[in-house]
Amino acid sequence: MSKVIFHADMDQFFVAVEVRNNPSLKGKAVAVGGGPNGRGIITTASYEARRYGLRAGMSAMDARRLCPHVIFVRGNTSAYIYISKNVKNILLDYTDRMEMLSVDEACLDVTDTVWSYASVEDLGHRIKRRIYESEGITVSIGAGANKMVAKMASDLCKPNGFLYLPPSKVAAAYKDLPIGKLIGVGRATEPVLNALGIQTIGDLAAYPADVLKTKFGIRGPELKTLAQGGGSDRVMTHEELPDEKSVGHEMTFGDNLKTVEDIEGRLLMLTEKVARRMRVGGFAGRIVTLKLRYKGMETYVHGHKFARPLWFEGDLFAAARKLLYEIYDSSRPVRLIGVSVSGLSKTTRCQQQELFDKQTHLHTLANTCDDIKDRYGEATIGYASGLLTRSGRKSIRNPTDYNVIPFGLRG
Repeated sequence: MSKVIFHADMDQFFVAVEVRNNPSLKGKAVAVGGGPNGRGIITTASYEARRYGLRAGMSAMDARRLCPHVIFVRGNTSAYIYISKNVKNILLDYTDRMEMLSVDEACLDVTDTVWSYASVEDLGHRIKRRIYESEGITVSIGAGANKMVAKMASDLCKPNGFLYLPPSKVAAAYKDLPIGKLIGVGRATEPVLNALGIQTIGDLAAYPADVLKTKFGIRGPELKTLAQGGGSDRVMTHEELPDEKSVGHEMTFGDNLKTVEDIEGRLLMLTEKVARRMRVGGFAGRIVTLKLRYKGMETYVHGHKFARPLWFEGDLFAAARKLLYEIYDSSRPVRLIGVSVSGLSKTTRCQQQELFDKQTHLHTLANTCDDIKDRYGEATIGYASGLLTRSGRKSIRNPTDYNVIPFGLRG
């Protein structure tokens, strides 16, 4: 008997959260990320904006050109994380085999629980209804015998739909779909397949595997298997997932930064975000990398491996600030700053190594501030230096001073 796997995909997630929080945006062309001045990259667009060709990863300049009336909204990471966690907890009520693929999508193995409901469809609609009633956002759910078929099904039933493709129905559902709809066929692969006479997923499913192997190597037969409804049915829990390789965050600025005070302020903000993401994943890292892009797009990347693992904001800021002053040219305006941490290991391991370090108060402070941000927003609480206006912000001349700057409520 085949498994029953669900793929839950929150519809236009970032936009949906913004619309929920600001109903006046409903039905309008909205882009999260970027800005009206053409700077930055959009992370998602509303369905109304997508009709004009807007898509994730597009520059704000191109988005404005395609859709002059688009409304740019600054992203609210804390709101997205908060709702994503709530949805995750809802999904865990239906199975303990749940794998978060990203902040807005997840796979569930409901093979052992679906029997207690009237049907696969009944379970899917129950989950959809509960998420909407709890969080005010819609979810598209696809179901199949493996993760790939479930993902294809959720794509086919968007937005706000449910589609179950058991093995007996996959061939008919895939047969006439354009080959570009198959997960794993990108913009580079599609024209090569077209040149072979493969226009639909059904064409690929029937194509000789040996010819595909000659053209694409081992990936050729794999594509054929996917076209025939194959794929992995293993849903990994959080404990089974492999460790991440790096955690990072970067920001493109609407106005180029021209003073060291402004640059340090943004660097402080970025290290807070990175540290928070590391805490969520339970990671610490030894390698800190700084990315700096000047006006004119000239980019520098500079990193350093530290003797001990880092995971608190203060330590990360001190490390990133040290890297900044090793490459920073104060005569040039800065367009983008990025901070990433690699060489990751679990913090439980690091804490065992530093058993006698008195860092309990730092853990308590960081976790409490994370809870406040999750509930009330990213800008609710932070280091007191962030409270100063741009003209009044002080430069932190000694990196170690950062560790004693008090937190304060912003408001």
